[in-house]
Amino acid sequence: MTTLCTLQNLSLSYPHKVIFDQVTFTLNQGDKIGVLGLNGHGKSSLFKVMAGVVTPDTTVPAFIFDRARDFSLFWVPQELPELEIWSIENYFYAFHPDLKSRKIRIDEINKLISSGKDSEKLITEQTKLYEELDKLGETKIYASFTSYLKFFGVKDFKRIMSSLSGGEQRKVALSLGLSAPQEIILWDEPTNHLDLETIQEFEDELMNSRKTFMIISHDRSLLNNVVDRIVHIQRGKIQTFKGTYEAYLNFLKEDEARRLKALDKLSNIHRRETAWIRQGVEARRTKSKKRIEDYGSLSSQIQSLREKAHKSVSLSLQSSGRKTKELLSVKNLKMSFGEKTLFSNLEFTIAKGDKIALLGRNGVGKSTLLKILLGEVEPTSGTVHRAHNLDTGYFSQKREALDPNQTPWSLIGEGIDYVISNSGDKKHVASYLENFLFQSDELKRPIHTFSGGEKNRLQLAQFMKHARDIWIFDEPTNDLDLETIGILEEELKNYEGALIIVGHDRSFIDNVTDKSWVLHSDGLEKFEAGFSQAAPFLEALALEDKLKTLTPPAATAQVTATNVDKKEDKPKLSNKEKARYQKIEGEIAQVEQQITDLQAQVMSKYDEAKASKLAELEAELEKLMDEWASLEDKMS
Repeated sequence: MTTLCTLQNLSLSYPHKVIFDQVTFTLNQGDKIGVLGLNGHGKSSLFKVMAGVVTPDTTVPAFIFDRARDFSLFWVPQELPELEIWSIENYFYAFHPDLKSRKIRIDEINKLISSGKDSEKLITEQTKLYEELDKLGETKIYASFTSYLKFFGVKDFKRIMSSLSGGEQRKVALSLGLSAPQEIILWDEPTNHLDLETIQEFEDELMNSRKTFMIISHDRSLLNNVVDRIVHIQRGKIQTFKGTYEAYLNFLKEDEARRLKALDKLSNIHRRETAWIRQGVEARRTKSKKRIEDYGSLSSQIQSLREKAHKSVSLSLQSSGRKTKELLSVKNLKMSFGEKTLFSNLEFTIAKGDKIALLGRNGVGKSTLLKILLGEVEPTSGTVHRAHNLDTGYFSQKREALDPNQTPWSLIGEGIDYVISNSGDKKHVASYLENFLFQSDELKRPIHTFSGGEKNRLQLAQFMKHARDIWIFDEPTNDLDLETIGILEEELKNYEGALIIVGHDRSFIDNVTDKSWVLHSDGLEKFEAGFSQAAPFLEALALEDKLKTLTPPAATAQVTATNVDKKEDKPKLSNKEKARYQKIEGEIAQVEQQITDLQAQVMSKYDEAKASKLAELEAELEKLMDEWASLEDKMS
């Protein structure tokens, strides 16, 4: 087993928070690691240290980052940089600084030459830069990048990154990471905002990858299928487990049971020894000195076990208690923007107790439909009937409700020291926020200093203050740690009111919902079960979309009587063209076979050179098919 890098004596702290405390971590070649931990406890920070973006604290002994000679790393961050600057096709250079500097200089030289300054010195420099790019493998890496863009359905490479949707931006990020030539790839929440089809495609690529990678993800299905080692960050330390995510969960359950058993045993001893100590000096003289000394360490042992005990978010999702069965109904609903129709002829009813997963590809109008149901957007036509005084809660993936300059205390307390729900429940702000794993020293910090996951947890705290008739969750698992997702999942399973969930976490949807509604261009398909029931239909929709994008090799000409009469007027094939026609079908078959063979190789072991060659062969096949179609038309 080849060691790629080792971090020793890693310490990192911020005001009011210790992230790492004298940690050691080793990464080996071929590792496929899932990184776990509560939000804000160091997952992304570990990546930033490894990528050289964050400098650890100065300590004694000193921090050591021991790297192998061929160590190379590529980091795909959760928040993508420089979105306003680059188009999709050039965003590639934002992540390859060695190529970027040369690319910028070449563009400068081209402008100078086009303005009339075509000096020999500029041309010589330009030639040298192109040679350097070629030596660095720019052509192959870039070809692989654009090939993945097409694979994920990104078509217009001229668009500016900031103009893309969240899902489109993530597809560009996936293409960057999958095409990167580096040995180690760091993935930070790569599946956020992606549709289910793209997540599955990405999962397949990771399963077939020979690269070493570390991945932070809330997608349990993804983790179960692609990782073989777990790194869990807890209380400033790193725990490593060799095995799958599911095996690690079983280990945690067994470890928690052992810990509770040890705690119970120590507590019994403590009670007995406390009683003995209280008997007085005379009684103690008959006992050993060691017993008295051991008593002093019992309390610290018990405290240590309690600190290690499993802490989890405590949620309380409340239903309004409304007796009305039918909460909302929709008839002949249509929504258009200009000439584009998102959906039409939608009809459905939402009743108390319905737990609905709203599925569909990005851009089909799921969020728009939710806004119509909330009364925030008026439909183009159709009716939405709501029960009298219907109270709906909306958990947004964009966290619009959070003022970055507020603190958790001011957000939740709203000027008073107690949280008072609309059902009359009353709780102190500090106690309420403690249920969501916020410590007392964090309550007065500005919200902008918290991580994305901590903000999501804070929004959950804000969201769950009041009872509602219908709860709507738009991507609730984005940025949440797996522990919080598990607690939220249990809460929603036991919830008695109506739920609508838009999300791409397959396990979450399957475990929480009992209905799946798939929104697509032809309407709304309803399934009386969770994600598993709707999955085949979603796959069929994805296949239809791909077939629409394929250009047939040649449209078969419809021969009419008039066409037959005029057949002799068509240009005839020359002898050279006839010879070419006899030969071209063999060439097409040969290229098709090469593509098939190369696709199998790339799927089993990804290689940038082979991916580049595959793109060249596909372009060659397209030219041959166009030529064949032209000759075939003359023959008909």
